[in-house]
Amino acid sequence: MSRIFLDSSILVESLKGNDSAVKIIEALKEKEVLLVINPIVFSEVTYLFMKYVFSMLNSLAMFDVNAETVSIAEELMLNYNLLPNDALILATCKYYGIKYLASLDTDFEKVCEAEKINLINNPEKAGGIRF
Repeated sequence: MSRIFLDSSILVESLKGNDSAVKIIEALKEKEVLLVINPIVFSEVTYLFMKYVFSMLNSLAMFDVNAETVSIAEELMLNYNLLPNDALILATCKYYGIKYLASLDTDFEKVCEAEKINLINNPEKAGGIRF
C-alpha cells in the first residue's frame, strides 16, 4: 500500500476550512493509501489549536457546577432520559436562570421546549434574539 505523509500545514489549513486543503485530504482519503503523520505533526497541530481553543474558551464566562446543579441534572436525566453531560448543561441553565441555549445537539430540542429554555440551533434564531 502506498503511503502519503501529511504535513501539519495541510491538517491545520483543513481544520481552518481552507477549501484547497480540505479537498486534498478528501481526495487522498478516496485512494487506497495510508495517510500518515509522526509525533512532530501531532505536536504542531495540537499546539496550534490548543492556543486557539484556550483563547476561545478563556473569553467566555465560566459558571460552576455545584451540588444543586447536580441535583437538577439528576431530575433531568430521569425525566428526559438525558446523558449526564447534556443534563448538566441544562441544569446549569436552569440553576443560573439562563433562558437561551445555543447548541446543534438535537437531544436538546424537546427538553428545552418542555423546560422553557429557548434553543438557538440555527443562525436565524441567533439573529432574531431580542432582550
